[in-house]
Amino acid sequence: MKTTTNQKEKVTGFIYVLLLFLAITITCCFLLFYYNSDFLVFTQKDFAVSKMDRIKEYQTIQSRSSMMVDSLFNKINKFQPMVNAVYEENDIEYIINELKNVYEQHSWDIRYKSFLHVSQFYSMWFTDKKELWYTRDNIVRIKRNLEECEIGLNTKKNELLLSSKK
Repeated sequence: MKTTTNQKEKVTGFIYVLLLFLAITITCCFLLFYYNSDFLVFTQKDFAVSKMDRIKEYQTIQSRSSMMVDSLFNKINKFQPMVNAVYEENDIEYIINELKNVYEQHSWDIRYKSFLHVSQFYSMWFTDKKELWYTRDNIVRIKRNLEECEIGLNTKKNELLLSSKK
Protein backbone atom coordinates (compact mmCIF):
# COMPACT_ATOMS: atom_id res chain seq x y z
CA MET A 1 0.00 0.00 0.00
CA LYS A 2 1.26 3.23 -1.10
CA THR A 3 0.29 6.28 0.80
CA THR A 4 0.53 9.53 -0.89
CA THR A 5 0.25 12.84 0.81
CA ASN A 6 -0.82 15.91 -0.93
CA GLN A 7 0.80 19.31 -0.70
CA LYS A 8 -1.64 20.63 1.95
CA GLU A 9 -0.86 17.77 4.35
CA LYS A 10 2.87 18.33 3.87
CA VAL A 11 2.56 22.03 4.73
CA THR A 12 0.37 21.28 7.76
CA GLY A 13 2.83 18.66 9.03
CA PHE A 14 5.73 21.07 8.50
CA ILE A 15 3.94 23.79 10.51
CA TYR A 16 3.24 21.33 13.38
CA VAL A 17 6.86 20.19 13.45
CA LEU A 18 8.08 23.81 13.26
CA LEU A 19 5.79 24.88 16.16
CA LEU A 20 6.88 21.88 18.22
CA PHE A 21 10.54 22.68 17.50
CA LEU A 22 10.08 26.34 18.45
CA ALA A 23 8.23 25.44 21.68
CA ILE A 24 10.95 23.00 22.76
CA THR A 25 13.71 25.45 21.79
CA ILE A 26 12.13 28.30 23.74
CA THR A 27 11.58 26.07 26.77
CA CYS A 28 15.15 24.80 26.70
CA CYS A 29 16.58 28.30 26.26
CA PHE A 30 14.46 29.59 29.12
CA LEU A 31 15.61 26.82 31.43
CA LEU A 32 19.21 27.06 30.32
CA PHE A 33 19.60 30.82 30.46
CA TYR A 34 17.32 31.67 33.37
CA TYR A 35 18.46 29.08 35.88
CA ASN A 36 22.09 28.71 34.85
CA SER A 37 23.17 32.18 33.94
CA ASP A 38 24.02 35.56 35.31
CA PHE A 39 20.37 36.54 35.53
CA LEU A 40 20.07 34.67 38.79
CA VAL A 41 23.43 36.02 39.93
CA PHE A 42 22.13 39.56 39.49
CA THR A 43 19.12 38.85 41.70
CA GLN A 44 21.36 37.16 44.27
CA LYS A 45 23.69 40.14 44.19
CA ASP A 46 20.80 42.52 44.71
CA PHE A 47 19.56 40.39 47.59
CA ALA A 48 23.04 40.30 49.15
CA VAL A 49 23.43 44.06 48.76
CA SER A 50 20.04 44.74 50.35
CA LYS A 51 20.87 42.33 53.18
CA MET A 52 24.19 44.09 53.75
CA ASP A 53 22.37 47.45 53.77
CA ARG A 54 19.94 46.15 56.40
CA ILE A 55 22.83 44.86 58.51
CA LYS A 56 24.61 48.21 58.25
CA GLU A 57 21.42 50.06 59.18
CA TYR A 58 20.98 47.77 62.19
CA GLN A 59 24.55 48.40 63.29
CA THR A 60 24.17 52.18 63.05
CA ILE A 61 20.90 52.09 64.99
CA GLN A 62 22.52 49.79 67.53
CA SER A 63 25.50 52.12 67.99
CA ARG A 64 23.21 55.14 68.42
CA SER A 65 21.03 53.23 70.86
CA SER A 66 23.99 51.99 72.88
CA MET A 67 24.61 55.57 73.96
CA MET A 68 20.95 55.86 74.97
CA VAL A 69 21.18 52.63 76.94
CA ASP A 70 24.33 53.81 78.73
CA SER A 71 22.76 57.13 79.68
CA LEU A 72 19.58 55.33 80.73
CA PHE A 73 21.58 53.03 82.99
CA ASN A 74 23.36 55.97 84.58
CA LYS A 75 20.13 57.93 85.06
CA ILE A 76 18.30 55.04 86.67
CA ASN A 77 21.31 54.15 88.79
CA LYS A 78 21.58 57.75 90.09
CA PHE A 79 17.82 58.24 90.37
CA GLN A 80 16.64 59.12 93.87
CA PRO A 81 12.87 59.00 94.32
CA MET A 82 13.09 61.05 97.51
CA VAL A 83 14.05 64.06 95.40
CA ASN A 84 10.95 65.44 93.75
CA ALA A 85 12.38 65.77 90.25
CA VAL A 86 9.63 64.97 87.80
CA TYR A 87 11.81 65.97 84.85
CA GLU A 88 14.22 63.11 85.68
CA GLU A 89 11.38 60.59 85.69
CA ASN A 90 10.05 62.00 82.43
CA ASP A 91 13.50 61.85 80.86
CA ILE A 92 13.93 58.21 81.89
CA GLU A 93 10.47 57.32 80.57
CA TYR A 94 11.23 59.15 77.32
CA ILE A 95 14.42 57.15 76.73
CA ILE A 96 12.63 53.89 77.54
CA ASN A 97 9.91 54.78 75.03
CA GLU A 98 12.54 55.66 72.42
CA LEU A 99 13.97 52.15 72.75
CA LYS A 100 10.48 50.68 72.38
CA ASN A 101 9.92 52.80 69.27
CA VAL A 102 13.08 51.44 67.66
CA TYR A 103 11.58 47.97 67.95
CA GLU A 104 8.14 49.06 66.78
CA GLN A 105 9.55 50.72 63.67
CA HIS A 106 11.40 47.53 62.72
CA SER A 107 9.18 44.86 64.28
CA TRP A 108 9.41 42.71 61.14
CA ASP A 109 13.11 42.09 61.86
CA ILE A 110 13.70 39.79 64.82
CA ARG A 111 17.06 41.36 65.64
CA TYR A 112 15.29 44.49 66.86
CA LYS A 113 13.47 42.52 69.54
CA SER A 114 16.51 43.09 71.74
CA PHE A 115 15.55 46.77 71.93
CA LEU A 116 12.13 45.80 73.26
CA HIS A 117 13.69 43.50 75.86
CA VAL A 118 16.17 46.17 76.96
CA SER A 119 13.41 48.76 77.31
CA GLN A 120 11.26 46.33 79.30
CA PHE A 121 14.19 45.48 81.56
CA TYR A 122 14.99 49.12 82.30
CA SER A 123 11.32 49.93 82.77
CA MET A 124 11.00 47.13 85.34
CA TRP A 125 14.20 48.22 87.06
CA PHE A 126 12.98 51.81 87.23
CA THR A 127 9.58 50.89 88.68
CA ASP A 128 11.18 48.44 91.10
CA LYS A 129 13.59 51.10 92.30
CA LYS A 130 10.73 53.54 92.92
CA GLU A 131 8.58 50.92 94.64
CA LEU A 132 11.48 49.78 96.80
CA TRP A 133 12.13 53.34 97.93
CA TYR A 134 8.44 53.93 98.71
CA THR A 135 8.29 50.65 100.64
CA ARG A 136 11.38 51.54 102.67
CA ASP A 137 10.01 55.01 103.28
CA ASN A 138 6.73 53.52 104.52
CA ILE A 139 8.61 51.14 106.83
CA VAL A 140 10.64 54.04 108.29
CA ARG A 141 7.48 56.11 108.77
CA ILE A 142 5.64 53.20 110.41
CA LYS A 143 8.60 52.56 112.75
CA ARG A 144 8.69 56.24 113.67
CA ASN A 145 4.93 56.19 114.37
CA LEU A 146 5.35 53.02 116.42
CA GLU A 147 8.10 54.63 118.48
CA GLU A 148 5.94 57.72 119.03
CA CYS A 149 3.06 55.49 120.10
CA GLU A 150 5.30 53.57 122.51
CA ILE A 151 6.58 56.84 123.97
CA GLY A 152 3.01 58.11 124.31
CA LEU A 153 1.91 54.83 125.88
CA ASN A 154 4.77 54.94 128.37
CA THR A 155 3.97 58.54 129.33
CA LYS A 156 0.29 57.61 129.83
CA LYS A 157 1.32 54.65 132.00
CA ASN A 158 3.55 56.91 134.05
CA GLU A 159 0.77 59.47 134.42
CA LEU A 160 -1.67 56.75 135.52
CA LEU A 161 0.83 55.39 138.05
CA LEU A 162 1.45 58.86 139.42
CA SER A 163 -2.27 59.64 139.61
CA SER A 164 -3.06 56.30 141.28
CA LYS A 165 -0.36 56.87 143.93
CA LYS A 166 -1.89 60.17 144.97
